[in-house]
Amino acid sequence: MNTAKHTYRRFGQYSSWIEEMRQRIEREPMEKSRLERLGAAEGIPSDFEVALINWKPDYDRYYYEQLLKGSRRLFLFKNEYLFETATAIVVETPQAGHATYLFSGDLEAFLRIYTQTTKEAIRRNQDNYAERLGYLGRVIHGRNRNLWLAEMSKFLGGPVDRSLVSNGE
Repeated sequence: MNTAKHTYRRFGQYSSWIEEMRQRIEREPMEKSRLERLGAAEGIPSDFEVALINWKPDYDRYYYEQLLKGSRRLFLFKNEYLFETATAIVVETPQAGHATYLFSGDLEAFLRIYTQTTKEAIRRNQDNYAERLGYLGRVIHGRNRNLWLAEMSKFLGGPVDRSLVSNGE
């Protein structure tokens, strides 16, 4: 409880800025580094993790951390994290029951189109969104993290890192 009080005292004064950024990422993807620069200009301590601005209590850090390892850039958009990797654009809602979506193509073009659609429209290729976005597929978060990680490795071409996965998960 003391940690929560300390954190609130430390960052409570920035709650209006945090709320303003939450509202902005509801409308437009914002790169993490841009959020960090905006926060620094506001006087927010450098150890404040801006990627938590849109974090939900039931999110699972595992998916986020695994994708962060191989990413070039990270964007926050609505309740999602968009990772630019060497081989794909990855859209992640790090929560049980969700899936990781993978796309190819130019990031700037992707961001313009992605903000105008929904995952349902992408899955159904409504208005040709899947094709326009370079939709490669999705990997569902199941009970077994090893399966998710192996499938992600196939898409992203990287080695499978099972160091954070215990047997039976």
